[in-house]
Amino acid sequence: MLIDSISRLMLKGAIVLFAICATVPVHGAEEWETDALLLYNTASPDINDLRARSTGDERLRKYAMALGMLHRQPAQEENAMLAKSVFDKLFAINPNDDVGMASGYYLARILHRHLDQPDLGSARAAYQYLFETYPRRFFGELAFLKYLLLEFYGNDSSESPVNRLARLEGMGDRLIIPNMRRGYHRSIGEAYLSYDLSETKAYEHLKAAYDIATSVPETQLELILKVSELAESHGDLGVAIAALQKFLKVARRDERRPEVELRLADLKRQLLN
Repeated sequence: MLIDSISRLMLKGAIVLFAICATVPVHGAEEWETDALLLYNTASPDINDLRARSTGDERLRKYAMALGMLHRQPAQEENAMLAKSVFDKLFAINPNDDVGMASGYYLARILHRHLDQPDLGSARAAYQYLFETYPRRFFGELAFLKYLLLEFYGNDSSESPVNRLARLEGMGDRLIIPNMRRGYHRSIGEAYLSYDLSETKAYEHLKAAYDIATSVPETQLELILKVSELAESHGDLGVAIAALQKFLKVARRDERRPEVELRLADLKRQLLN
């Protein structure tokens, strides 16, 4: 079964979790994130770069080969299963080095996104295992964000959305990688809006996501506009104005600029009155 490798390790999860928590310092997260980003790639040039880096490193070579198979176009389940067999072996040999953790993540990802009939229940369990086993690590925190999405939108349980959000809301407090913290707050905020539960709670989380700096603000345009809208509805005109100004600074060619400029001028008039 696809989840066999992770399931076997879940039997000794408490021992593994203790060992990682005891040996991975918080200040190592930024160094790990840089290394992990070399392994978290889907584009052919990035995979080719991994292959080039793998000279003399058999685990990295096999990992790059599996990643290439997984993302081969056109997408086919047969390729995903071939990649899965390699990730299984890499993860079983050593689940705690860089390649092992990355392989564990892609085993869960295959269940989630690369099968003709996705196994969302097993994917959710695999993501949960990864973020509980690898706290403060790139692929553990990334798995947490995927787990959140499946809990919000891929869970058929009878648990009400409000109870589900209450259960999940505090789980992201332990995230330390800025991009992951931003993703957590954004996911929670958008869930409050999607389920029409609380615009105030949505604003709190989306504003928290907005406040986390990013080196690529162009990827946050929808978040910027949503924060501006919610800030205005909550009477935080200063925040709304600053968000729109940020949008105009970042989105030089966006077709929404004229509309945003009108909104900005109106908010400035309201602030003066």
